[in-house]
Amino acid sequence: MDDGGGDGARPARNRFARTGKPCRCADRGPRSADLSGGRPAQYQGAADVSGRTDRVRQLGTGCPGRGDRTGAIVTTDATSRVLDRIDGLSEELVATLAEAIAIRSVNPTYQDQNYDDLIGGESEVSGLLAKLYRQAGAETELFGNARGRDNVVGVVRGRGGGRSLIFNGHVDVVPADDAAQWTHDPFTAVVDRTHIWGRGSVDMKSGLIAQAFAARALREAGIRLRGDLILQGVVGEENLEHHMGTSAVLERGFTADGAIIAEPTGALTPLTVMPATAGVLVMRITVSGRSAHASMRSRMLAERTAEPVAASAIDAALQIHGGLRRLEAIWARTRVDPLFEPGQFTIGLDVIDGGARGSHNVAFIPDETTLDYAIFYPPTAGLADIKAEIVDTVTDIAEREPWLRGNPPRIEWPMHYPGGRTDRDHPLCRTVGIARERAAAGTPFAGAPDVRSFPSAADLTWFTAAGIPAVGLGPGALTMAHAVDERCAIDEIIGAAKTYVIAAIEWCGAE
Repeated sequence: MDDGGGDGARPARNRFARTGKPCRCADRGPRSADLSGGRPAQYQGAADVSGRTDRVRQLGTGCPGRGDRTGAIVTTDATSRVLDRIDGLSEELVATLAEAIAIRSVNPTYQDQNYDDLIGGESEVSGLLAKLYRQAGAETELFGNARGRDNVVGVVRGRGGGRSLIFNGHVDVVPADDAAQWTHDPFTAVVDRTHIWGRGSVDMKSGLIAQAFAARALREAGIRLRGDLILQGVVGEENLEHHMGTSAVLERGFTADGAIIAEPTGALTPLTVMPATAGVLVMRITVSGRSAHASMRSRMLAERTAEPVAASAIDAALQIHGGLRRLEAIWARTRVDPLFEPGQFTIGLDVIDGGARGSHNVAFIPDETTLDYAIFYPPTAGLADIKAEIVDTVTDIAEREPWLRGNPPRIEWPMHYPGGRTDRDHPLCRTVGIARERAAAGTPFAGAPDVRSFPSAADLTWFTAAGIPAVGLGPGALTMAHAVDERCAIDEIIGAAKTYVIAAIEWCGAE
């Protein structure tokens, strides 16, 4: 993990490296239907966003660029010009976002979904993004590790001498099987005066489209970055398939000196800067018991021997859980990180399954119980250390109980998603924070942004694992992601786009 690094540039190792040869995919269109025909029939704009131009323009206060380390300076006029261009593109941005929401890009590997019915949705969004990336002057490529699951990358060439930057986001969304509970059809984008509604509006098509329009605004404002700007739309994130998405893109050579991931980072305030994410570990504990008639419970409690007439697997499992609750309380003091709130590292019991084998019936003392936990731990902690502390806790409890001592619980680790971290003092984190503050000047969320951790798993992990400093910042709040009536504030979307352009200018350098 690169927690500090320097701020020196390294060349962007990508498939479009300057070789003197034409890009092999420059003339290749997206592998999907033509998406250039304007708003889809599903787009239902309940209010014309032109009626909110003045309110959106509050985000566009001019601010002087700091230039890059080479001394190239972008003037106040140039910065104001690109921010004004985003204002001018705001209606088109929202309409394009509505088009993206209307594409049912549900992750086809999600549990209880029909893979064949859903395959291709991710590629269709990637095709739409490819068109947008080309409008920004990018060389584009679509590729994937499975049919109908294309990632898309666009590279906007810099003049040279600046740091490169990645804009990253995922194209897949979670299902909306509870559509009857929604105010509107989840895959029919609806725009009112303040929000755009629909599945994926928060998580995370608003951020993806804002990134694409930020790149386009730079071009149309006549601003040329010194470093390369690499735009990435990836598949698979919603089901933790980083090997299909972000990791596949990085392994293909599309790397940079820094990355901004457009996950929804609104926490206490909109557009929070989030440079860290916890590690996530799934644990299953299986406890065996000895079944008997339910009336034998009193005798079972009286015996407490290694060979009782019966042993309740549920009772034993709850004793183990009590020990893990005590460990969780200890973690609130011992497992700390300045980017995380106290008590944010937890050992959460989320699924319990217990009873008599073959008959979950109260007439039997249960002889098997499984406990499934989601464990959130600090990104700087060693996985082996975390596991050892938990195993020691379970073992200690088992050693004190006669039945468990002879029938120890079985611990399994079905899933692990490591954490990632970029220090709050890293130049990229400072750059994004300054950009967000300038972009939000004069708005209800003006002021210095919060800097805190992203509360869930995110692709930020795979950038930091590759030695690329990364920061999450995007419109919307995670509390609205995956929710019924998912919706994203339009002001936040425009504010995110403006943050992205300022961050790109500051990080990459421009002229």
